[in-house]
Amino acid sequence: MLTNVPGNRELSILTSFTNKRLLEEVDLSPNLLNGIFPASVGNLTTTLWRLHLPSNLIEGTIPLGLPNLTKLISLYLSSNKIKGLIPPNLGQMHSLELLYLDNNALEGPIPLSIYQLVHMYVLYIDHNMLIGSISSSINNFTSLQELDLTSNNLSSTLPPSICELKDLLKLYLRDNSFTGHLPLGLGNFATMNHMDISANKLSGKLPASLSKLQMLEYLNLSRNTFDGHIPEQLDHMLNLDTIDLSHNKLSAEIPKSLEKLQHIQVLDLSFNLLEGEIPTGGMFANLSAESFLGNYALCGARKFHVPLSLDKTERQNNSNAARVIAACTIGGSALLVFVWTLI
Repeated sequence: MLTNVPGNRELSILTSFTNKRLLEEVDLSPNLLNGIFPASVGNLTTTLWRLHLPSNLIEGTIPLGLPNLTKLISLYLSSNKIKGLIPPNLGQMHSLELLYLDNNALEGPIPLSIYQLVHMYVLYIDHNMLIGSISSSINNFTSLQELDLTSNNLSSTLPPSICELKDLLKLYLRDNSFTGHLPLGLGNFATMNHMDISANKLSGKLPASLSKLQMLEYLNLSRNTFDGHIPEQLDHMLNLDTIDLSHNKLSAEIPKSLEKLQHIQVLDLSFNLLEGEIPTGGMFANLSAESFLGNYALCGARKFHVPLSLDKTERQNNSNAARVIAACTIGGSALLVFVWTLI
């Protein structure tokens, strides 16, 4: 196992290890390595299963020869200065299970060959400049547990086939330009614990199938244009500790059923079009005004900085008073008609 390169900070040092038959692991993270990937990196060894070079100063592009390392299981190139395209032949690394290309300057589309990596269970390509869409072939990742495409320039709709990834635990698609509706099959993510699809251009109503994600702990759908009401069935998601639905166009009342969510630490419903009385039971007792800012038709307790809601007695009195006024108005009108007739 190669773990250190004392006195040499050039990535070209890798060329001195080409064709080393017994070399199985290279972990040089972080070593302040600089330079570009040598084109011969694909000739390191046929037995190499782990190549970890994160948090260095590597520049240039990923060599087309890198996928020749077909025995590689773990490839970790995060937090460098790598640019250009993801190699289109990446799919020939058929043993790959963990791929970290995050926090670089990669561009272009996600190559279709990547969806041939059927053993993949962790895929992080976040914080790059990727464009294009997620292919419907994403359902080839039958073992995928973590997918992070945060902070790219990806667009188009989310393919329904993404909901076939039944082992997915973490889904991060934040800060892209995805459009359309949330796939109705979201309820298939039975074991998912983190979902962040915030800061996109998604629209439509929140599907009731969200409530089937009963292992979910973190849900962030903020900064989209979702409309309609908040599904009452969200009270089935008993493991939730964070819900962020802020900066959308959600309307109607806040479901009182959400009082059943006892583990909530963060609930952000700010800057929507919600109306009616803010519930006071359950976790709502611990929330502050920040959770409801920008919803100008809400009322409730004084601590929420909204108009005070009327208690039942006041509502009943006001209702009775309204009936009396209506009766007097009708009676007065009838009297006027009677007097006019006499004249």
